[in-house]
Amino acid sequence: MRSVNGPRPQKIKIGSRGSPLALRQVEEVVSLFLSEGISVNCDHRCYQTSGDQDKTTPLSKNPAEDFFTNTLDEALLRGEIDLAVHSAKDLPKNLQDGLNVFALTKCLDETDSLVAHTKLSQMKPGARIGTSSLFRGESVKTMNPGVQLVDIRGTIEERIDLFSKGRLEGVIVATCALKRLKIEHLIAEIMPWETTPLQGQLAIVGRVKDQALKDLCAALDVRKKYGRVSLVGAGPGDPQLITMKALKALETADCVFYDYLIPKKILEYAQGAQKIYVGKRKGDHTMPQAELSRRLKESALQGKKVVRLKGGDPLIFGRGADEIAYLRAYHIPVEIIPGVSSATGIPSSLGIPLTARGISSSVAFLSAHEEAEQSTQQKPIKIPQADTLVFLMGLTKLKIILQSLHAAGWREETPIMVISKGTTPEEKILSATLKTIEGELLKEKLDPPALIIVGETVHFYQPAIKNLSFPNALVGNPDEIMTRPPTKTFGGDNKKILYLGTNPQKYASLGEILHLPVIEITEAKLPREQKEKIIQDLNQYDLIIFTSQYGIKYFIKILTDTRCPLSKLNSIDCVVIGKETAHAFDEYGIKPKVIPSIETSEGLLNALGGQYDLAGKRILFPRSSLPNPYLKEELCRAGAQVTELTVYDNNNVPGVLTSDLPIQHISTVFFSSPSTVNNFLDAFGPIPGHWHILSKGPRTAQTLQEAGYKAEVFVER
Repeated sequence: MRSVNGPRPQKIKIGSRGSPLALRQVEEVVSLFLSEGISVNCDHRCYQTSGDQDKTTPLSKNPAEDFFTNTLDEALLRGEIDLAVHSAKDLPKNLQDGLNVFALTKCLDETDSLVAHTKLSQMKPGARIGTSSLFRGESVKTMNPGVQLVDIRGTIEERIDLFSKGRLEGVIVATCALKRLKIEHLIAEIMPWETTPLQGQLAIVGRVKDQALKDLCAALDVRKKYGRVSLVGAGPGDPQLITMKALKALETADCVFYDYLIPKKILEYAQGAQKIYVGKRKGDHTMPQAELSRRLKESALQGKKVVRLKGGDPLIFGRGADEIAYLRAYHIPVEIIPGVSSATGIPSSLGIPLTARGISSSVAFLSAHEEAEQSTQQKPIKIPQADTLVFLMGLTKLKIILQSLHAAGWREETPIMVISKGTTPEEKILSATLKTIEGELLKEKLDPPALIIVGETVHFYQPAIKNLSFPNALVGNPDEIMTRPPTKTFGGDNKKILYLGTNPQKYASLGEILHLPVIEITEAKLPREQKEKIIQDLNQYDLIIFTSQYGIKYFIKILTDTRCPLSKLNSIDCVVIGKETAHAFDEYGIKPKVIPSIETSEGLLNALGGQYDLAGKRILFPRSSLPNPYLKEELCRAGAQVTELTVYDNNNVPGVLTSDLPIQHISTVFFSSPSTVNNFLDAFGPIPGHWHILSKGPRTAQTLQEAGYKAEVFVER
């Protein structure tokens, strides 16, 4: 048997209220200690709290939070007792300084019961039902509006006595109290509503400084088995605007509750998680907030890592505050991971400062919707004093917004901008004045969600910012790329480049890119015997050629899987196809011997021919699973002996129908490899005729030409 050690005596002074139920609760705690092999010599002391002394004030009058705990808390702080045992639902939100909840016990039963001769639905109008809380009374009225509610106070026995003596037709009490007193035979019906947080659990409270007692009580604390809930902001729409911390939470999540408009690309980061769609779209609340909060709680109580994924930032005009308060009431750990709010992210992406020196020194963010989800009345919006106003979820409330602005004295000439689906490929922008905006919206329909910006800083917006240009590239026909400088700009207002490869970040500086990967890179599954043979034969090669970052990544993985030191590569000349591929070696401290200035197979061959006599050279070529014989054939023609090694697979990613692509917003399509050409044509069919076609390197351009398309070639310097 374990016991409390150290200077504190073996006897533990435990305090509680003096009712029969409170006595049973202390006995239950002592039994729990014994079940954990902990011997406790209990000195039980009883106290009367304010709630015991005052049995006339209805609880619906919201007495002090410590109504049922105050004298016990004071006894703890004075040192009269070592631990206090409470019904956990009676705990105040904030304990007095110096006190802490050492343990919450397992819930015995969280429901409410009706003690009566018949069920609630069968009771006649006017039947008197005793309750001790406003919530219970409202719930009773929902089930049977005809009954009469009576406020009751006192111990469980005193409340039941009101029914037994015929003064009431029934009373609502906690089921756990009836079970602890072994009188559950009085139950006529278990009520269906969700009850007060922590009902059915016991709380053991002690002094913060008593670490030994806290450690002892930890054996009874069910919170150690709880999971946690992360409220995560997904950003305004563009998947690239989610934070790294949010991605980490998704990657380790057991379940994800996600809102409407969360990009599928973001959900892909939660590969091992159960994904639950909860809606939260105007007019379509797939899961009511109360049910959602309950599901979050239940998942966390099961020990799961839960992500509540919201658009924008989780605490701006959402139900984040409600969810935090609800979960904390159950002592469930809650983590907040901020997100880029649409209120700031969308204007910034358009180059619109919400504050600007001499123009706007203040900004206000407003929701155009009522707090109640079912509210249909459009009430005037209180317009705060600010130079710039940003309305979220305001498209369907534009009329009342304009009326409210007019009433607040805003000029009709004030600029206003409505942005539909900001930062996404379907983004649409409409600029006008307060006087003309309604007419403009009749001409061009915009879809929600939409952000509305009002104020002079709207004038900072310049559509030309979104044009796509190639300041660091050579653009032209394959025969001209060695000599012709960049001369062409693609795109126009709200136009985008559709990039089909796997590394969109590489081209982020070129303009606004819509990423639609049509290839997927995965590690080639090589038997361990083959990996060991590769390492064993490594010294026989003069050169290793890498034509992509993935070749480097997965070849290095072969070395690490076989515990081969990376320093072994220093005895062999490593050659890369260009600067971007060379960067993949940076983290390993390996310096390639050859880095061509033109990142193409032709550029690589020219660089090799200028530095080596290739005749007789033994070359290892780690590459993808897709056939591309050009490089090997040319090396062999120069007299080299080439061994190809498939280290990664280049897979086709199933696409969606062409009609689902935002065709009207795309001006240029960028093919990064021959496989992107083939996979795109397989998935989507013909390339739309109005798209400009751009290819990375002449090999890709040749593949396009063979398919009947003329392309211009993009090559990094």
